[in-house]
Amino acid sequence: MRGCLLVVLALLLGAGEDPVSWIGRYDLGEKKPEAHALPRKLREASGLAVSDSGRLFTHNDELGVIYELDPAGGSVVGSFSLGHFTPEEDFEGIAIKADTMFLVTSNGNIFRFRLAPHGSRVSFTVLKTPLGSANDVEGLEYDPSTDCLLLACKGRAGITAEERKRWKDFRAVYAFSLQEGRLRRDPRFLIPLDLVGGGRFNPSGIARHPLSGTFFVLAAEGSRLVELAPRGEILGLEQIRAKENPNPEGIAFLGDGTLVLINDADTDQSLTLYPPRPAE
Repeated sequence: MRGCLLVVLALLLGAGEDPVSWIGRYDLGEKKPEAHALPRKLREASGLAVSDSGRLFTHNDELGVIYELDPAGGSVVGSFSLGHFTPEEDFEGIAIKADTMFLVTSNGNIFRFRLAPHGSRVSFTVLKTPLGSANDVEGLEYDPSTDCLLLACKGRAGITAEERKRWKDFRAVYAFSLQEGRLRRDPRFLIPLDLVGGGRFNPSGIARHPLSGTFFVLAAEGSRLVELAPRGEILGLEQIRAKENPNPEGIAFLGDGTLVLINDADTDQSLTLYPPRPAE
């Protein structure tokens, strides 16, 4: 199955074509990026996602509540809730496929529901995975090229003891196939720790770049951002200025390529935006 996936990706990218890296076009060391304070009710915000129509969403990491944000000012446009009784879980990431939304918990459960009108409550289903608390899922993204959800793990790579031993020097991103309704056991990406700053690289978010098709994996601990090609090669690694981003938990891209980070902090929850520089 994994070999078939690589063939599909090769066809999508074009034989012999290298993906275009974008990470160097963002000034992540900028001292005064565009930044917006968020209301206190979002002090536990964790993930970010952008819909096909350009709407920006985040969520509370303790309750199943979805918030729409205005990226131009950080204000909350509206919100809706999951279920008749809002579930209390450790929600860590959000993703969108058309009008279907997903939340993932730290132990790997995926909540699936429809994008709903503000002020409403929406039913949901739960998709189980074999991941658990040791994997500590922190990021979620939808990959249209494979119709999979990508789950970035802050904790250990591997599900079995043998896998954890084999991949002890890596961080993993797993793929959940929406067509198959299951998690693929082999990670979609294995990120070598020795190439991204060692044990301090613990992923907190993942986002697909809408213009390049590459993937950006964010690590709040260590304030780093790595860009991966669709086949998993590391295209670049950048340090994020921690003063402006004290705890970057979520990442997303607007349609024009602007990189957006959300900071989950007790007293300094914020949204920061980094428009891309023109290509050289």
